[in-house]
Amino acid sequence: NVTVVEPTTDGYATVYPCGTLPNTSNVNFRAGVTTANAVITPLSAGGDICIAVFGEGNVIADVNGWYAASTGFSTLTPTRLLDTRTGTGGVPRQRLANLTPLTFHVAGTNGVPNTGAAAVSLNVTVVEPTTDGYATVYPCGTLPNTSNVNFRAGITTANAVIAPLSAGGEFCIAVFGHAHVIADINGWYAS
Repeated sequence: NVTVVEPTTDGYATVYPCGTLPNTSNVNFRAGVTTANAVITPLSAGGDICIAVFGEGNVIADVNGWYAASTGFSTLTPTRLLDTRTGTGGVPRQRLANLTPLTFHVAGTNGVPNTGAAAVSLNVTVVEPTTDGYATVYPCGTLPNTSNVNFRAGITTANAVIAPLSAGGEFCIAVFGHAHVIADINGWYAS
């Protein structure tokens, strides 16, 4: 669980296995507001993690568990899968709204195998929301009556999400409200 405390600026923190800094975020924060998010991150070959902050704030990292190698969870270097602001991942460049699902095929891409993946570990960020609302990530099909990221108008909000995949290797994101969405992947779970 990574917490940015007493930030003096708006910004974000990225947790990664050291080396090349990925273009991803785990905690998005506003000046003066303490913000936390659950994070799953791979370790470097030496067993290290790095935390980079864009902006300024103190950081607390609390460890509450670990995954052994070959136990069904495979870590990936954090990678941006989709961003509706820029069209990253081949998604439309538009805010999501009205619980209309955005379908994203992930099996066979970005280090997720074509078969054998039951779920992916994501960091989902709601950006530039024009309304209050929530985002739901689910294995396509029937929209569940649940939320993964609850947001307020004008406030960027992120949350760690374990997203089950549909039989075709997809997940869907639906937004109640009106907002851009980013999804960064950091691992996958075997069937």
